[in-house]
Amino acid sequence: MSRILVIDDEVSLRRVLRRTLEQAGHTVLDAPDGRKGMALWRREPTDVVVTDIFMPEQDGIEVILEMKHVVARPKIIAMSGGGRKGLLDWNSSALALGADRVLLKPFDQRTFLLTVQEVLGDLPDTPGAVLPSGATDQRKYQRFPVFLPVSFDDGVIAQTGTVVDISREGGRIQCTGAVPDMKYFRVEIKLDDPHETLAVDLAVMRWARNGEFGVEFIRMEPDQQALLRNQIRSCKEALSRQDHQPVHQMEARKHLLAVNLAESVGGPS
Repeated sequence: MSRILVIDDEVSLRRVLRRTLEQAGHTVLDAPDGRKGMALWRREPTDVVVTDIFMPEQDGIEVILEMKHVVARPKIIAMSGGGRKGLLDWNSSALALGADRVLLKPFDQRTFLLTVQEVLGDLPDTPGAVLPSGATDQRKYQRFPVFLPVSFDDGVIAQTGTVVDISREGGRIQCTGAVPDMKYFRVEIKLDDPHETLAVDLAVMRWARNGEFGVEFIRMEPDQQALLRNQIRSCKEALSRQDHQPVHQMEARKHLLAVNLAESVGGPS
């Protein structure tokens, strides 16, 4: 049978899941939070990781993100007690980030065991488990300079800023104030067309320094993905036109962009 790691801060649920899996013949490890769970998995890798989404220290979303970068990636089953927290749909977001299934609490032992068998490849899909919908493979794409107003909100903190470069996977945002203390959030970017807004259902902050931060787009609706592709296409065309401009015109455009950025951050002097 298989080796399975269960990560959940609820002791009673962790014990029940462990007993259920052991009775089915699996070898089971368990941990009370994502940080200890990841440390345990690195010492003793397993075939499957079953993780709660909301936990102290390190949550299940961070576990899923870390697992994207390991060589022998395990199958991941995320457990969720609710679909939304603030503005974000965490069930869909867990799938978009790389979970193989999401189990909605409460679930019975039969559904749990069948879901484990599914991800191990032993059974077809089971009713009751949320399936992936084709999460976008994250790659490194060319970034393009832009100057687009943006707002971002995690349901608790709301702030505005300016997107100063963009790609198919994310971008760089300059804040109007201090960089907010948030990890996952929703993003709305006002495009050059005043009637168009690019909505990112789930984004994750990758780094922050000197009043700006890098963001990775994790989950977007298909029509918003198309809108982003159109924006990238427009950036490519604009860059191509700039390549054929006289040097003095290109320098003038760069100077104007620099002035606009300075005013957006510090206000008019």
